[in-house]
Amino acid sequence: MKAFTLLAFAILLACGARASDTIWPAQRGTASARGVCKWVSETPPPEIREWHFRHKSNRRYKTGLAVWASPAVAVVGGRPMAFIGGYDQTMHALDLAAKEECWAKITNGEICDAPAVGEVDGELVVFWGSADRSVYAYAAATGRRVWTRELVAGTSTMTWARLSAPLLHDGTLYVTCFAYDKALPRNMQKGWLCALDMRTGAERWRREVSQGPVGAPVGRRIGGRFIVFVAAQKGLLQALDCTGTEPRPVWTFQMPHEVLGSPAVEEDTERPLLFLGSKFGNLIAIDALTGREVWQRMAGNWIDNTASVGKVDGENIVVVGSHDYNLYAFRVADGAMLWRRHLGGEVFSAPVLFELEGRPAVAACALDNHLYVLDARSGTVITAFYTGQPIWDKVSKGETLWGSPVVFEAGSQTALVHGSFNDTVYVLPVLGETTLRARARSSAALWRGLGIVLVLFLGVVVPVLVKWPARKEA
Repeated sequence: MKAFTLLAFAILLACGARASDTIWPAQRGTASARGVCKWVSETPPPEIREWHFRHKSNRRYKTGLAVWASPAVAVVGGRPMAFIGGYDQTMHALDLAAKEECWAKITNGEICDAPAVGEVDGELVVFWGSADRSVYAYAAATGRRVWTRELVAGTSTMTWARLSAPLLHDGTLYVTCFAYDKALPRNMQKGWLCALDMRTGAERWRREVSQGPVGAPVGRRIGGRFIVFVAAQKGLLQALDCTGTEPRPVWTFQMPHEVLGSPAVEEDTERPLLFLGSKFGNLIAIDALTGREVWQRMAGNWIDNTASVGKVDGENIVVVGSHDYNLYAFRVADGAMLWRRHLGGEVFSAPVLFELEGRPAVAACALDNHLYVLDARSGTVITAFYTGQPIWDKVSKGETLWGSPVVFEAGSQTALVHGSFNDTVYVLPVLGETTLRARARSSAALWRGLGIVLVLFLGVVVPVLVKWPARKEA
């Protein structure tokens, strides 16, 4: 009887651990780009404390690359883990509770986008693309190699390649790949959407979708079909039905300017809207079934990253950042602006929508080197963190997407995971003790400070300067 009880207890533990494993099947976690990993477990989760991870690499940074790409977060065998790569050409697996690196794998090229985490034969596997034109698959827990697949054969005249974050669905990995060969006899500038077998890496099909770079694919099942959406940097947005053995075009939409981010799609409706911003400064809501524009809103400058769709008080909202220093929130149904918050710098990151002590919140990074957390109902700044100066001297905007924060929720704990452009990966409890918590700043505070300085200058300094010659003559 005692042996039977122990066996039953072990089975329950195993089932609990299996149920707690959380996957991350797309660039921002879901089609709606919420960027949240939520660990629901019957056992108390481990404490998540502040951690600054820095990897000393002998590789020299060059502009046009992501210092750190965006991370993927998952619970692997009862351990909260983050997976992140960057210009150091290495994928790092970080244990967020133990504050240690579990394993690292070097590739032959920069990693410019987030990895994805999915299950293969009962084992969690991390998938990512590298500028060496290859897709990698490694066991999430141990770093054991599962497979590697080169998508484009290298040549002596091939300059560089760009692979996106993978999209995982029903045993298939979707990834975009752009390669450029400058030789005249075999000149090639092509961007493909490729479908690979998640188990073996075997290529199932590929389709040319652009003659330039392409953003990460986003997919959602709509009306019994699995639709994959891809946006080329030149602005062509395409919807492909990937339900069968070959992709079938559904619709196309031409954006008014270049696009660096990926689409975000509603997830809790049968007639979803898709949202995509461009460097023209607009956010366009598109019917995901027909490709018809539903509404459009303008910002004062670039929108060069992915928007985020979530629910606030039972109503879907879309949040997006712009280089006009503002973070915007719009009602999905009609595009009405719910709030606009002016921050201390240009908002370059994709926002992340999450729950903070039962209230909706949103986080985003700005070029004043701060990560902001705001109330998603009102846009009021709750707190901010200082994320450090960039590791390069001059900021060259518009060349690449820098890393964006994601959120890990474990019980009552909420932590931000962010690879900053100062070469450090931060794990920051939102409400816990941290050394980087900063006074929330905005441009309004800057103008108030300048006004105070001006008043002091006119009221104190100028009178002294006027009276000084008279005193000198006396």
